[in-house]
Amino acid sequence: MPGNKGNISSATAQARRQQSLRDKAAAQAQSSMYQAAKMRSIPKKLQDQEDLFTKGALRSFQFAPRGQGYYDAFVQKPESAVVSSTVGPATLVTGHSSDTIVGSAMAAGDYGLASGGMASHTGNAVLVVFNPGASDASIARAYHLVQNGSTIQLLEQTISCVQFQDFGPTVTSTSTLATNMDGNSAATQLDPARRIESIPLRGSLRMRNISAALEVGGLVRVMRYNGGLALNRDENGGADNPALPHVENILQISEMIRDSPRTVTYSGHDLCSVHQSNCYPADFVRSMKFETDTSWYEAIRAPAMCSILVLIDNFVSATTNRNNTYEMNFSVHRAARFTPGSLLHSMARSLKVGKHPPGEHDKKSLEPVTQGGTTVLRK
Repeated sequence: MPGNKGNISSATAQARRQQSLRDKAAAQAQSSMYQAAKMRSIPKKLQDQEDLFTKGALRSFQFAPRGQGYYDAFVQKPESAVVSSTVGPATLVTGHSSDTIVGSAMAAGDYGLASGGMASHTGNAVLVVFNPGASDASIARAYHLVQNGSTIQLLEQTISCVQFQDFGPTVTSTSTLATNMDGNSAATQLDPARRIESIPLRGSLRMRNISAALEVGGLVRVMRYNGGLALNRDENGGADNPALPHVENILQISEMIRDSPRTVTYSGHDLCSVHQSNCYPADFVRSMKFETDTSWYEAIRAPAMCSILVLIDNFVSATTNRNNTYEMNFSVHRAARFTPGSLLHSMARSLKVGKHPPGEHDKKSLEPVTQGGTTVLRK
């Protein structure tokens, strides 16, 4: 009947209105709960020792600044560095280095094992380890596999910043430090304040494949690693200046890079445009501790900043029978304490202490970003 149809339509509309009101009430309740949760997450007091040291990293303060582009040593100025606590006046120094990692021919031969036996290997991979945490001018090493007769040996390429040549030197002998605070036993001046202490603030690496177009190929694997690395299986030569690393150790680290899920792999064609990766702090105490005797080997064994591991994997070009050649540019920011009265000491300034910029570290090691016609990562 016409009257009944009107009643049914009216009842349906009323039911829809009631359902809409219930949905709105539920949404408002959920929003209120969300806002209450956000309010409860705001600290009501200063963090005590229990909060800082027993509740885990996710519930304690950030120990280092975060955010897109903060750790870009090529773009950022050292004056923009922020520390978590006061460290006093320090002079900010920027170091640069430009180096060529030349590809080599395929090497085949035997190498010694820690067990005393021998093993064979064929390859021409190059391992580049970058860490800005040393107290001297050294910032990176490149390890090449070369053939010497029927054996495989390592060729070590040292990468340093000339701007840091007066830093350090890195020695651990207490008898030497007792007479020369900077560790230079040949120096005639015994001023106890001659040593230069420093902490790393930023470290960035840019790399580009500069091989001829017809030779480009192969794979490059990049991983940022915040744990310690021992390149030598023993302590020959001392912990701060060990003997040349063993082939076995370099091959193990190379395999670790290949197997890690955090490794980002790029082709030689991808790297024909510039790519960049940045270091970030790995340990709060070490990254805030001014040191004068931390060698590069110690810096990667107990890192203050993470190490960037670049593996230029095995490859031979059909035209040259060699691996690709890469250009690598490094930029490092450090805060140093110089001798009172010196010119650089008069340029010291207090580092900023404050809240950290928001954001999180990107899990990717390299990512192309277009910037003025150059493809880089700004992270």
